[in-house]
Amino acid sequence: MAIFDRFIRYEWVEHALELAIQQQNPSSLQPWLLNQGLGKESARRTANLLTLLWFRPNSLMAPLRDKALSLFFSLSSDEHLVLHWGMAICQFPLFRETARVMGLLGRLQGEFTRHEIVQRIIEKYSNQSTVRRAVERIVQTLEDWKILQIQQDGRYELIYTQSIQSSTLAEWLLCTVMAENQEKYWLVTDLYRANEIFPFNLEMHSTLLYDSLSFVLERDSDGEEVVGLRGIEHFSFYKEISMRMPYSSLSFREFRHRKASEMRP
Repeated sequence: MAIFDRFIRYEWVEHALELAIQQQNPSSLQPWLLNQGLGKESARRTANLLTLLWFRPNSLMAPLRDKALSLFFSLSSDEHLVLHWGMAICQFPLFRETARVMGLLGRLQGEFTRHEIVQRIIEKYSNQSTVRRAVERIVQTLEDWKILQIQQDGRYELIYTQSIQSSTLAEWLLCTVMAENQEKYWLVTDLYRANEIFPFNLEMHSTLLYDSLSFVLERDSDGEEVVGLRGIEHFSFYKEISMRMPYSSLSFREFRHRKASEMRP
């Protein structure tokens, strides 16, 4: 099991994503991180984590990574967080579980302590010392990503919510939630409010599951509507992106230059 056991600044995941978009070799990550002030061993281990996140996903999650890269040019910089988050919950089970517990406690209590998060998670794992350190690094990381804020009494509160506008991005994010167990069927209401994607609001996409080819809708024995994942290979948003994305034929450098020009007064 891949472990999210490093503190990861947001600018580092953005840099890794940009390298992946440019199809650069991830070996450049370590020297870049050294220039950011990390020590040799810390830079090596951090580069390994970023490589797992954006360059070498496990075979089951590779299609999701490829879809994320195809979405890049149609998104604003703020929306990149959705991509990083979705890949993190796919690649790192402990990141997913930590996010799930944070989302649950945040909705139930409004705030929580680091100790509460750690205690709930280590109950599920045998290697408690490793898990404890990893969860603490994830909490520290999400502080840097401006998802959490620590208060004077040491308790954390959730401070970030992003309403996802793009239906294609919403579809991709829901698929990352379901990819953990592709045979599982979810209650429709539970999927939209999955605790592991607590920073994101999908309310405006209430009909997405009915319109997308990625999902299968059925009724369970109680008559409740449930949704399953048809299969990662059935993502239906490629055509939509290619039809509406004006920069699809541009290189990364050309894209950055064009967007910068558009933002100038």
